[in-house]
Amino acid sequence: MSSSSCVSAKSWDHIKSPAASFLASFASPTAATSGVAPLALHEEEDAGDEIDDYVLEKIIGYGGFSTVRSGYCISDGHKVAVKVIKKSCMSDADLQRLERELDLWKSLDHEHLVTIEKLLETDHAMYVVCSYCSAGSLHDWMKRKQSVTENEARVVVQQLCSALQYLHEEARVCHKDVKLENVLLDEHNRVRLCDFGLSVYIQPVTTPPPTPMGIQSPPSSSSTPNELDEAGGSLAYVAPEQVRSRYMLPCPKTDMWSLGVLLYAMVVGKCPFEDDYDARLQQKILNGTFHMPDFLSNELQALLRNLLHQDPKTRYTARQVLQSDWCGGASAY
Repeated sequence: MSSSSCVSAKSWDHIKSPAASFLASFASPTAATSGVAPLALHEEEDAGDEIDDYVLEKIIGYGGFSTVRSGYCISDGHKVAVKVIKKSCMSDADLQRLERELDLWKSLDHEHLVTIEKLLETDHAMYVVCSYCSAGSLHDWMKRKQSVTENEARVVVQQLCSALQYLHEEARVCHKDVKLENVLLDEHNRVRLCDFGLSVYIQPVTTPPPTPMGIQSPPSSSSTPNELDEAGGSLAYVAPEQVRSRYMLPCPKTDMWSLGVLLYAMVVGKCPFEDDYDARLQQKILNGTFHMPDFLSNELQALLRNLLHQDPKTRYTARQVLQSDWCGGASAY
Protein backbone atom coordinates (compact mmCIF):
# COMPACT_ATOMS: atom_id res chain seq x y z
CA MET A 1 0.00 0.00 0.00
CA SER A 2 1.07 3.59 -0.32
CA SER A 3 3.45 5.26 2.09
CA SER A 4 0.66 7.58 3.22
CA SER A 5 -1.06 4.70 5.01
CA CYS A 6 -0.61 4.69 8.77
CA VAL A 7 -0.66 0.89 8.91
CA SER A 8 2.63 -0.88 9.46
CA ALA A 9 3.52 -4.54 9.77
CA LYS A 10 4.55 -3.97 13.39
CA SER A 11 0.97 -3.05 14.20
CA TRP A 12 0.03 -6.71 13.78
CA ASP A 13 2.87 -8.47 15.60
CA HIS A 14 0.59 -9.65 18.43
CA ILE A 15 -2.18 -10.82 16.08
CA LYS A 16 -2.21 -14.26 14.45
CA SER A 17 -1.99 -13.91 10.69
CA PRO A 18 -5.39 -14.08 8.96
CA ALA A 19 -3.60 -16.14 6.33
CA ALA A 20 -3.48 -18.88 8.94
CA SER A 21 -7.23 -19.10 9.39
CA PHE A 22 -7.61 -18.84 5.60
CA LEU A 23 -5.29 -21.78 5.08
CA ALA A 24 -7.01 -23.70 7.87
CA SER A 25 -10.30 -23.43 6.00
CA PHE A 26 -9.46 -25.94 3.28
CA ALA A 27 -9.16 -29.66 3.53
CA SER A 28 -6.34 -31.91 2.24
CA PRO A 29 -3.83 -33.19 -0.34
CA THR A 30 -3.45 -33.44 -4.10
CA ALA A 31 -0.01 -32.82 -5.61
CA ALA A 32 3.28 -34.30 -4.50
CA THR A 33 7.02 -34.10 -4.85
CA SER A 34 9.48 -36.87 -4.14
CA GLY A 35 12.44 -37.06 -1.81
CA VAL A 36 10.83 -35.27 1.13
CA ALA A 37 11.86 -36.47 4.57
CA PRO A 38 8.95 -37.41 6.88
CA LEU A 39 7.98 -34.97 9.61
CA ALA A 40 6.29 -35.81 12.91
CA LEU A 41 2.71 -34.59 13.24
CA HIS A 42 2.51 -33.48 16.85
CA GLU A 43 1.22 -30.07 17.86
CA GLU A 44 3.91 -29.87 20.53
CA GLU A 45 6.75 -30.28 18.03
CA ASP A 46 9.46 -27.67 18.39
CA ALA A 47 10.12 -24.82 16.02
CA GLY A 48 12.99 -25.60 13.70
CA ASP A 49 11.66 -28.71 11.96
CA GLU A 50 12.73 -28.85 8.32
CA ILE A 51 11.00 -30.11 5.21
CA ASP A 52 12.51 -29.74 1.76
CA ASP A 53 13.95 -26.18 1.60
CA TYR A 54 11.85 -24.81 4.47
CA VAL A 55 12.14 -24.42 8.22
CA LEU A 56 8.84 -24.57 10.09
CA GLU A 57 8.42 -22.20 13.01
CA LYS A 58 5.58 -21.61 15.49
CA ILE A 59 2.00 -22.78 15.00
CA ILE A 60 -0.15 -19.81 13.98
CA GLY A 61 -3.46 -21.53 13.27
CA TYR A 62 -5.49 -24.70 13.54
CA GLY A 63 -7.91 -26.47 11.22
CA GLY A 64 -10.08 -29.54 11.62
CA PHE A 65 -7.40 -31.84 10.15
CA SER A 66 -4.37 -29.61 10.18
CA THR A 67 -2.14 -26.96 11.64
CA VAL A 68 -0.71 -23.84 10.02
CA ARG A 69 2.81 -22.76 10.84
CA SER A 70 4.92 -19.80 9.96
CA GLY A 71 8.24 -20.60 8.38
CA TYR A 72 10.98 -19.48 6.06
CA CYS A 73 12.87 -20.67 3.01
CA ILE A 74 16.37 -21.92 3.82
CA SER A 75 17.78 -20.76 0.47
CA ASP A 76 16.89 -17.08 0.71
CA GLY A 77 15.20 -16.57 4.08
CA HIS A 78 11.82 -15.30 2.84
CA LYS A 79 8.81 -15.90 5.11
CA VAL A 80 6.10 -18.41 4.24
CA ALA A 81 2.95 -19.92 5.73
CA VAL A 82 2.79 -23.72 5.68
CA LYS A 83 -0.41 -25.72 5.97
CA VAL A 84 0.34 -29.17 7.44
CA ILE A 85 -2.52 -31.56 6.63
CA LYS A 86 -2.92 -35.02 8.18
CA LYS A 87 -3.91 -37.28 5.32
CA SER A 88 -5.28 -40.06 7.54
CA CYS A 89 -8.03 -37.73 8.80
CA MET A 90 -9.47 -36.93 5.39
CA SER A 91 -12.56 -38.44 3.80
CA ASP A 92 -12.76 -39.05 0.06
CA ALA A 93 -15.09 -36.06 -0.29
CA ASP A 94 -12.63 -33.84 1.58
CA LEU A 95 -9.81 -34.98 -0.68
CA GLN A 96 -11.82 -34.31 -3.83
CA ARG A 97 -12.81 -30.86 -2.63
CA LEU A 98 -9.24 -29.91 -1.79
CA GLU A 99 -7.91 -31.34 -5.05
CA ARG A 100 -10.28 -29.10 -7.01
CA GLU A 101 -9.32 -26.04 -4.95
CA LEU A 102 -5.58 -26.63 -5.15
CA ASP A 103 -5.66 -27.39 -8.88
CA LEU A 104 -7.30 -24.03 -9.50
CA TRP A 105 -5.26 -22.13 -6.89
CA LYS A 106 -1.84 -23.36 -8.02
CA SER A 107 -2.58 -22.17 -11.58
CA LEU A 108 -2.85 -18.55 -10.39
CA ASP A 109 0.07 -16.12 -10.33
CA HIS A 110 -0.42 -12.44 -9.54
CA GLU A 111 1.25 -10.04 -7.13
CA HIS A 112 -2.07 -9.25 -5.43
CA LEU A 113 -3.13 -12.85 -4.84
CA VAL A 114 -2.02 -15.19 -2.08
CA THR A 115 -0.25 -17.80 -4.19
CA ILE A 116 1.00 -21.33 -3.66
CA GLU A 117 4.78 -21.50 -3.62
CA LYS A 118 5.17 -25.26 -3.34
CA LEU A 119 3.23 -28.46 -2.62
CA LEU A 120 5.06 -31.16 -0.66
CA GLU A 121 3.94 -34.61 0.44
CA THR A 122 5.14 -37.39 2.74
CA ASP A 123 3.48 -40.70 3.61
CA HIS A 124 1.62 -39.01 6.44
CA ALA A 125 1.01 -35.41 5.49
CA MET A 126 0.61 -32.77 2.83
CA TYR A 127 2.40 -29.41 3.11
CA VAL A 128 1.02 -26.39 1.26
CA VAL A 129 3.61 -23.59 1.21
CA CYS A 130 2.16 -20.20 0.32
CA SER A 131 2.48 -16.44 0.71
CA TYR A 132 2.79 -15.23 4.30
CA CYS A 133 0.67 -12.16 5.08
CA SER A 134 1.84 -10.80 8.40
CA ALA A 135 -0.01 -7.47 8.41
CA GLY A 136 -3.58 -8.66 8.92
CA SER A 137 -6.80 -8.48 6.94
CA LEU A 138 -8.71 -5.43 5.77
CA HIS A 139 -11.33 -6.26 8.38
CA ASP A 140 -8.76 -6.10 11.19
CA TRP A 141 -7.15 -3.00 9.69
CA MET A 142 -10.48 -1.17 9.59
CA LYS A 143 -11.29 -2.06 13.19
CA ARG A 144 -8.02 -0.54 14.34
CA LYS A 145 -8.25 2.57 12.18
CA GLN A 146 -11.86 3.41 13.11
CA SER A 147 -12.27 5.22 9.78
CA VAL A 148 -10.80 4.92 6.29
CA THR A 149 -10.27 7.86 3.95
CA GLU A 150 -11.17 7.75 0.27
CA ASN A 151 -7.49 7.95 -0.64
CA GLU A 152 -6.69 4.92 1.53
CA ALA A 153 -9.65 3.00 0.10
CA ARG A 154 -8.58 3.95 -3.42
CA VAL A 155 -5.16 2.34 -2.98
CA VAL A 156 -6.80 -0.87 -1.76
CA VAL A 157 -9.34 -0.93 -4.61
CA GLN A 158 -6.69 -0.31 -7.27
CA GLN A 159 -4.70 -3.33 -6.11
CA LEU A 160 -7.75 -5.51 -5.56
CA CYS A 161 -9.13 -4.65 -9.01
CA SER A 162 -5.79 -5.52 -10.53
CA ALA A 163 -6.17 -8.99 -9.00
CA LEU A 164 -9.80 -9.29 -10.11
CA GLN A 165 -8.98 -8.16 -13.65
CA TYR A 166 -6.32 -10.86 -13.81
CA LEU A 167 -8.72 -13.49 -12.48
CA HIS A 168 -11.58 -12.53 -14.79
CA GLU A 169 -9.72 -11.74 -18.01
CA GLU A 170 -6.61 -13.93 -17.95
CA ALA A 171 -7.21 -16.83 -15.58
CA ARG A 172 -10.95 -16.91 -16.41
CA VAL A 173 -11.77 -17.51 -12.75
CA CYS A 174 -14.60 -16.15 -10.63
CA HIS A 175 -13.53 -15.80 -6.98
CA LYS A 176 -17.05 -15.96 -5.45
CA ASP A 177 -16.07 -14.83 -1.93
CA VAL A 178 -14.63 -11.31 -2.10
CA LYS A 179 -14.97 -9.75 1.35
CA LEU A 180 -12.94 -7.77 3.89
CA GLU A 181 -11.79 -10.91 5.70
CA ASN A 182 -10.41 -12.42 2.49
CA VAL A 183 -8.23 -9.45 1.59
CA LEU A 184 -4.91 -9.66 3.42
CA LEU A 185 -1.96 -7.29 3.76
CA ASP A 186 1.58 -8.57 3.44
CA GLU A 187 4.65 -7.23 5.21
CA HIS A 188 4.88 -4.39 2.69
CA ASN A 189 1.16 -3.58 3.17
CA ARG A 190 0.34 -4.82 -0.32
CA VAL A 191 -3.13 -6.21 -0.87
CA ARG A 192 -3.39 -9.99 -1.34
CA LEU A 193 -6.75 -11.61 -2.17
CA CYS A 194 -7.05 -15.08 -0.65
CA ASP A 195 -9.35 -18.09 -0.19
CA PHE A 196 -10.24 -19.88 -3.40
CA GLY A 197 -12.49 -22.49 -1.78
CA LEU A 198 -15.57 -21.28 -3.71
CA SER A 199 -13.75 -20.17 -6.85
CA VAL A 200 -14.85 -21.54 -10.23
CA TYR A 201 -13.81 -21.19 -13.83
CA ILE A 202 -15.96 -18.69 -15.72
CA GLN A 203 -18.58 -20.26 -17.96
CA PRO A 204 -21.47 -18.88 -20.02
CA VAL A 205 -24.53 -18.47 -17.81
CA THR A 206 -27.19 -20.91 -18.98
CA THR A 207 -30.48 -22.22 -17.64
CA PRO A 208 -29.75 -23.95 -14.30
CA PRO A 209 -29.79 -27.75 -14.40
CA PRO A 210 -32.79 -29.53 -12.92
CA THR A 211 -32.84 -30.43 -9.25
CA PRO A 212 -32.20 -34.08 -8.29
CA MET A 213 -35.99 -34.58 -8.33
CA GLY A 214 -36.12 -33.29 -11.90
CA ILE A 215 -38.02 -30.15 -10.93
CA GLN A 216 -36.80 -26.78 -12.16
CA SER A 217 -36.56 -24.22 -9.36
CA PRO A 218 -38.75 -21.14 -9.93
CA PRO A 219 -36.74 -18.15 -11.22
CA SER A 220 -38.24 -15.92 -8.53
CA SER A 221 -37.35 -18.17 -5.60
CA SER A 222 -34.49 -17.19 -3.33
CA SER A 223 -31.74 -19.42 -2.03
CA THR A 224 -31.57 -20.44 1.58
CA PRO A 225 -28.62 -19.07 3.61
CA ASN A 226 -27.02 -22.54 3.65
CA GLU A 227 -27.29 -22.81 -0.12
CA LEU A 228 -25.75 -19.37 -0.50
CA ASP A 229 -22.84 -20.38 1.72
CA GLU A 230 -22.11 -23.10 -0.84
CA ALA A 231 -23.02 -21.19 -4.00
CA GLY A 232 -22.12 -17.59 -3.47
CA GLY A 233 -20.07 -16.80 -0.38
CA SER A 234 -20.96 -14.60 2.60
CA LEU A 235 -24.56 -13.40 2.43
CA ALA A 236 -23.91 -9.68 3.04
CA TYR A 237 -21.67 -9.66 -0.06
CA VAL A 238 -23.82 -11.84 -2.33
CA ALA A 239 -25.13 -10.34 -5.59
CA PRO A 240 -28.90 -10.26 -6.16
CA GLU A 241 -28.73 -12.62 -9.13
CA GLN A 242 -26.96 -15.16 -6.91
CA VAL A 243 -29.60 -14.72 -4.19
CA ARG A 244 -32.24 -15.64 -6.77
CA SER A 245 -30.39 -18.77 -7.86
CA ARG A 246 -29.97 -22.09 -6.09
CA TYR A 247 -26.91 -22.78 -8.21
CA MET A 248 -23.44 -21.35 -8.41
CA LEU A 249 -23.30 -18.55 -10.97
CA PRO A 250 -19.80 -18.61 -12.55
CA CYS A 251 -20.07 -14.95 -13.52
CA PRO A 252 -17.42 -12.29 -12.73
CA LYS A 253 -20.11 -9.65 -12.20
CA THR A 254 -20.95 -11.34 -8.89
CA ASP A 255 -17.39 -10.54 -7.76
CA MET A 256 -17.88 -6.92 -8.79
CA TRP A 257 -21.01 -6.62 -6.65
CA SER A 258 -19.00 -8.00 -3.72
CA LEU A 259 -16.30 -5.43 -4.44
CA GLY A 260 -18.95 -2.71 -4.25
CA VAL A 261 -20.06 -3.99 -0.84
CA LEU A 262 -16.44 -4.10 0.33
CA LEU A 263 -15.70 -0.57 -0.89
CA TYR A 264 -18.88 0.80 0.70
CA ALA A 265 -17.99 -0.91 3.99
CA MET A 266 -14.49 0.59 3.93
CA VAL A 267 -15.60 4.20 3.50
CA VAL A 268 -18.93 4.10 5.39
CA GLY A 269 -18.04 1.68 8.18
CA LYS A 270 -20.83 -0.83 7.54
CA CYS A 271 -22.22 -2.91 4.68
CA PRO A 272 -24.85 -1.33 2.41
CA PHE A 273 -27.29 -4.15 3.16
CA GLU A 274 -27.55 -5.35 6.76
CA ASP A 275 -30.04 -7.34 8.83
CA ASP A 276 -29.78 -9.88 11.64
CA TYR A 277 -32.41 -12.03 9.93
CA ASP A 278 -31.10 -13.70 6.78
CA ALA A 279 -34.43 -13.73 4.92
CA ARG A 280 -34.84 -9.97 5.39
CA LEU A 281 -31.22 -9.40 4.36
CA GLN A 282 -31.84 -11.31 1.14
CA GLN A 283 -34.90 -9.17 0.46
CA LYS A 284 -32.91 -5.96 1.02
CA ILE A 285 -30.30 -7.16 -1.46
CA LEU A 286 -33.02 -7.99 -3.98
CA ASN A 287 -34.65 -4.58 -3.48
CA GLY A 288 -31.28 -2.94 -4.06
CA THR A 289 -32.02 0.20 -2.03
CA PHE A 290 -29.21 1.49 0.17
CA HIS A 291 -28.25 4.77 1.81
CA MET A 292 -25.61 6.83 0.00
CA PRO A 293 -23.90 9.18 2.51
CA ASP A 294 -23.46 12.72 1.21
CA PHE A 295 -19.95 12.98 2.67
CA LEU A 296 -18.69 10.70 -0.11
CA SER A 297 -17.28 12.39 -3.20
CA ASN A 298 -19.46 12.50 -6.31
CA GLU A 299 -16.96 10.28 -8.12
CA LEU A 300 -17.12 7.62 -5.41
CA GLN A 301 -20.91 7.75 -5.25
CA ALA A 302 -21.05 7.18 -9.00
CA LEU A 303 -18.66 4.23 -8.76
CA LEU A 304 -20.64 2.62 -5.94
CA ARG A 305 -23.87 2.91 -7.90
CA ASN A 306 -22.23 1.24 -10.88
CA LEU A 307 -20.86 -1.59 -8.73
CA LEU A 308 -24.09 -2.12 -6.79
CA HIS A 309 -26.26 -2.06 -9.89
CA GLN A 310 -29.02 -4.67 -9.87
CA ASP A 311 -28.44 -5.55 -13.52
CA PRO A 312 -25.19 -7.53 -13.87
CA LYS A 313 -24.97 -6.56 -17.54
CA THR A 314 -24.74 -2.89 -16.52
CA ARG A 315 -22.52 -3.45 -13.48
CA TYR A 316 -18.90 -2.32 -13.85
CA THR A 317 -16.07 -4.71 -14.67
CA ALA A 318 -12.71 -4.57 -12.89
CA ARG A 319 -11.26 -2.78 -15.91
CA GLN A 320 -14.02 -0.14 -15.78
CA VAL A 321 -13.40 0.43 -12.08
CA LEU A 322 -9.72 1.07 -12.74
CA GLN A 323 -10.66 3.49 -15.52
CA SER A 324 -13.29 5.31 -13.44
CA ASP A 325 -12.93 8.96 -12.44
CA TRP A 326 -12.56 7.94 -8.81
CA CYS A 327 -9.75 5.41 -9.36
CA GLY A 328 -8.09 7.64 -11.94
CA GLY A 329 -7.48 10.25 -9.27
CA ALA A 330 -4.81 8.20 -7.52
CA SER A 331 -1.28 7.34 -8.52
CA ALA A 332 -0.50 3.76 -9.45
CA TYR A 333 0.30 1.42 -6.62
